[in-house]
Amino acid sequence: MEAGVKRHPTVKNGVLIGTGTAVLGDIEIGEYAKIGANSVVLDNIPAYVTAVGSPARAINKKAIRKYVAV
Repeated sequence: MEAGVKRHPTVKNGVLIGTGTAVLGDIEIGEYAKIGANSVVLDNIPAYVTAVGSPARAINKKAIRKYVAV
């Protein structure tokens, strides 16, 4: 292993992670995001977004447009 390499996820304030969810790798879960039970999170989840599935995908597109600069 290389020293100083980040390998673990960052979970911001107010995040809800459902039972059985796997959050894998150096990713970030934004503030107040919600991850559904048994989801597999492989990519960053923006703030205020709800994501479900394997792999996890956002299900509330309005939140993505409102809180993420496109």
